[in-house]
Amino acid sequence: MRQFRVFFAVCVVVLTVGALVIVWQRSETSRIDDGRVHIAASFYPLAEFARQVGGDAVTVETLTPAGVEPHDVEPTPRQVAGALDADLLLVNGGIDAWAVGLIPAAEARGAATLAMSEVVGGLLPAIADEHDEEDGDAEVFDPHFWLSPVHAQRAVTAILDTLVEIDEDRAEQYRTNATAYLGTLAALDHAYADGLAQCERRVVVASHASPAYLAAAYDFELLPIAGRSPDAEPSAGALATLARVARSRGVRHIFFETLASPALAETLAREIGAQTLVFNPLEGLTDAEIAAGESYVSIMQENLANLRTAMACP
Repeated sequence: MRQFRVFFAVCVVVLTVGALVIVWQRSETSRIDDGRVHIAASFYPLAEFARQVGGDAVTVETLTPAGVEPHDVEPTPRQVAGALDADLLLVNGGIDAWAVGLIPAAEARGAATLAMSEVVGGLLPAIADEHDEEDGDAEVFDPHFWLSPVHAQRAVTAILDTLVEIDEDRAEQYRTNATAYLGTLAALDHAYADGLAQCERRVVVASHASPAYLAAAYDFELLPIAGRSPDAEPSAGALATLARVARSRGVRHIFFETLASPALAETLAREIGAQTLVFNPLEGLTDAEIAAGESYVSIMQENLANLRTAMACP
């Protein structure tokens, strides 16, 4: 079902881009020049990193609406127009195929583009996904790299390099902003390393495999109910096996994610007598989180606190 939605979304992108290009060919330009670099990011973490590096020298549009999973976006003409009007288009790959499909048209319009699956993904170890029905245990790029503060720093550096390349006049401003934010991410990395160093449990059960790089970075075992897709549903046998393993490992908390159904996590928690906790994969913020002033760093701190609870850390 997810593959059909992705295919449909990509088809919508292709048709919409074609229509918009025809319109733009009849006009001189559709960009508004206010002296700032206009950035379009496919979803939240990329947009947040761009804002931190760019500061007041940039405007950033997040193409995925608040409260929507980036997998599930069916782009509207307005979203496509926002992407094609940008000076820089940021996409991830693997989670936002609809946005990746915009790259050729954006580049034809003269925009710079940056795909994290190529820049950051090439530096990361592949992670097997035993839940993948097509590839079995095949090791592929896991798109959720931003959930590791170390890998997030690589994304920030890549955005910095691209902004400096397209806007040399404000290079020092971008470098100053990036240095400050990289320091914040380094402190977050240290908080995770220290906070998860000595815990009674070294296993975490989550509804989705998104924390895989986080688990690898801080040396705990991740047992996902589903694979990389939050919509995937394991068989009854697989769920029963996971329940036995979780019970034998003393698991007391099952994580569910924001923007996805908690049903599987709640079912497993009832089966083994555990409680549920939230793990926010930061694929997008809700309206309530935006209103509360939440950010990548604040939510990662909340994730750390919940991991410490689940892992019984002193």
